[in-house]
Amino acid sequence: MLQPKREMTDEMHIANPKQTLNFVEKTFTSHFSDRSTTFLCKVFGGVEDLFAGRYPGYQGSDTAYHDLTHTCEATVAVVRLLDGHIKRRKPPSVSWRDFELAVAAILLHDSGFMKQIGDNEGTGAKYTLVHVSRSGEFAAKFLPSFGVAADEIRVVQLAIDCTGVAVDVNELSFRSERERFLGCIIGTGDILGQMAAPNYPERLPGLYREFSEAAAHSKARKSWITDYTSAEELMRKTCHFYEGYVKWMLETQWDAVHEALLYHFQDGKNHYFKSIETNIERIEGMLQTANA
Repeated sequence: MLQPKREMTDEMHIANPKQTLNFVEKTFTSHFSDRSTTFLCKVFGGVEDLFAGRYPGYQGSDTAYHDLTHTCEATVAVVRLLDGHIKRRKPPSVSWRDFELAVAAILLHDSGFMKQIGDNEGTGAKYTLVHVSRSGEFAAKFLPSFGVAADEIRVVQLAIDCTGVAVDVNELSFRSERERFLGCIIGTGDILGQMAAPNYPERLPGLYREFSEAAAHSKARKSWITDYTSAEELMRKTCHFYEGYVKWMLETQWDAVHEALLYHFQDGKNHYFKSIETNIERIEGMLQTANA
């Protein structure tokens, strides 16, 4: 059986907003050449405005880790997954609207970290434990002006729910295999885009600061967020987090949709896994140096 042609014309790491949008448009057009990218461009622009503090009623992003760069990295990962899945020709089929909704979902998946005007206590990191539900709520306010119907917003919200740390995908109210697939794509793209970023090791102290602020704000005592008492401990536990949690989520919760990446990259390899493994090695090296 002939294998679909795989492309690897893009750089592995894309995090610049302009480059990210170009990549999204290029990939979308490669599959749906008869469709306009206007929706994608407008939603992307609206999200840029949100992070920059130009969206009415909201302040700009002020979190140390969950910023526009992370959102761009996750968006690129999601688009690669969609591209690979379409080329793989495996059910469920992905329509042009599915592609648009998936991009909208990943662009908005961390909007729950945003503070409204007048919310002057701390940073948006204080909402870490509730940011997924807040992101879904914001999506319901944000998307109607872009022509997204109520039932489509429901699908986007379910996809955002799939990015939760403690999510059980089997408990979510999907109405079809397609809806579940889109959710798994979003959850997978979020974690792979995050951990494969070339500066992931250097950014972990910022992630710890977010966790610390959230724990203090929520007064959480038995939440996963209190598992880390320092940035060093967070770094030390990263390997176990990946081997024990992330790999389990990828296979059992997010239905191994990561396999679509084998059909995106020209050499048939998952370059995200390699990048994550490199990052873990770097983290271990940084810890050894610090403790020498």
